[in-house]
Amino acid sequence: MEKLREIIDSKSFVVLGVGNPERGDDGVGNYVVSKLNTKRKIDCGNVPENFTRQIRDMNPEIILIVDAVDFGGKAGEKIFTKAENAKGAALSTHSLPLSVFCKLFPESKSYIIGIQPDNFAKISEKIKTAGDGLAKELNSILK
Repeated sequence: MEKLREIIDSKSFVVLGVGNPERGDDGVGNYVVSKLNTKRKIDCGNVPENFTRQIRDMNPEIILIVDAVDFGGKAGEKIFTKAENAKGAALSTHSLPLSVFCKLFPESKSYIIGIQPDNFAKISEKIKTAGDGLAKELNSILK
């Protein structure tokens, strides 16, 4: 997360929680955003494109998206990547891949923090613990 600290470095930002809490671990992005102390956050559910106007109104230099991402890692493992490096459906279960969504904001740099999901029946303790850890890290960075 040190890289994220360097990227944010007093720039304007918005954190988007993306996912479907009804699908267990897929809701980890929403869970993490609910734990953040910043006002520069939006719980987008599983349709971030519905929040385009609200995001634009915040005029962020940095868009940080937190989501469940199946990247073949161990449950609870995190990845951090530029949104442009996300490979469509491989990194998203949403109708509009996050890499495409981020192209709606060419004036902003977009990044994805993904947590490897484990269970789609209910949010698993392992993923909740990973989400709590990520929220703690983000709260120390996003002041």
